[in-house]
Amino acid sequence: MTAPEASEAPSEPSAGPADPLGALRPLERRVQRLIEAGVSEAEIAWRFRRSPGFIRQVRHLTTLPRSAAARVPHVDGLRPLERRVLAWRDGGASYVEIASRFRRSPSALRRVEALARHKLSGSR
Repeated sequence: MTAPEASEAPSEPSAGPADPLGALRPLERRVQRLIEAGVSEAEIAWRFRRSPGFIRQVRHLTTLPRSAAARVPHVDGLRPLERRVLAWRDGGASYVEIASRFRRSPSALRRVEALARHKLSGSR
């Protein structure tokens, strides 16, 4: 048996800007290609071991625009953990009281709070 030539190897369409499927996730691309090939939603659902409703949802979500603006970090620049620790501390909770909630040691929460307050102060 001989190795296939480079020209014989199956190639995926490029995921460049000209490819409308390039911005989709792998599952979304596969579902979209099957739909374009005329496969029914029920058949696609069976192939992926999902419900037809799931396939309809995937089809719908592929039509919605995706942008980097949807993933903008919070305005204050804090991570969710930092915001929550500050809220608890501002509410009067001690490090020991909130340590188990975040599965962190009290000393780790002191460091998280110190970093969060440093970020908010604008010091660099």
